[in-house]
Amino acid sequence: QPNAMGGREVGGMANLMSGHRDLANPVHREEIAKLWGVESVPAQPGKTAVEMFDAVKAGSIKAIWIACTNPAHSMPDLNKVLGALNAAELVVVQDAYKQTDTNQYADVLLPATTWGEKEGTVTNSERRITRVNAAIAPPAEAKHDWQIMVDFAQRLETRLAKAPSLFAFSNTEQIFNEHRETTRGRDLDISGLSYALLSEQGPQQWPFLTGDHFGKARLYEDGVFAKADGRAQFVAIPYQGTADKTDARHPLHLLTGRLRDQWHT
Repeated sequence: QPNAMGGREVGGMANLMSGHRDLANPVHREEIAKLWGVESVPAQPGKTAVEMFDAVKAGSIKAIWIACTNPAHSMPDLNKVLGALNAAELVVVQDAYKQTDTNQYADVLLPATTWGEKEGTVTNSERRITRVNAAIAPPAEAKHDWQIMVDFAQRLETRLAKAPSLFAFSNTEQIFNEHRETTRGRDLDISGLSYALLSEQGPQQWPFLTGDHFGKARLYEDGVFAKADGRAQFVAIPYQGTADKTDARHPLHLLTGRLRDQWHT
């Protein structure tokens, strides 16, 4: 299961970009294009996880690459998901474990590392960024998730004769530094953080601007919110019941909890 808070920070959702930027915002797209050194960023959002499997089932997506998750176990409407995996022309699964429900559908299985073999940073729900160090070396052919993606991207760039490379990363610190620059001036500004500071002083909360000695423990104490007029916006939404109703065959609702080390799968 990927780090959800960190995933949102780097734009790991269909409609987001790094630094809590909105793909629908042309100014945000221009900022990211400038940071990456590319002409433009496509305005069309990607598909959500549910939409993605709908598209695979319909045949508009022919190949699917699954990393850090086990959708054949954790996605809603499993019959549809399993049908989509069966219908796909190519299924690539990137996982640290050989025996998972999703791996049964893999045409290509890429061995990844587990949490004890990884390094980098994670962000928890109180915006606290922790430097993570590997406890042991990866076994056999296992590679870190970022290494697999960078390796594939660089091979693709070579075939497409693209230069200079947009994926010239050889370690996690380089990736962190690029992400850090995308946060400058944003609500999660971590321009004052570095691997060295996190290693020496321990976990820190964002925002942590250049020149700061501490992160911000509590947001909005100044009464200013991230809106054009600086005021908080509250929206009253009418209650909607769950999409799945109980019946004689399925008489119970199950609400799963969240623990630090285990959730979803």
